[in-house]
Amino acid sequence: MTPRRSRSQRPERRFVVVGVRREPTDVRKLAKALLAVVLAEQQRTADAVEPEEGVRG
Repeated sequence: MTPRRSRSQRPERRFVVVGVRREPTDVRKLAKALLAVVLAEQQRTADAVEPEEGVRG
């Protein structure tokens, strides 16, 4: 068997963690986007169920 290496032969590794400061989430913009997606999905569902409903006026 070969002898094991001792830790002194390898340089010690040091890890540094640096925080990144980010802007806070724009809740209003996110809410508007979510509302637009929900309304589009509802419209698509309504058009699929009764396609002539939007044509009548």
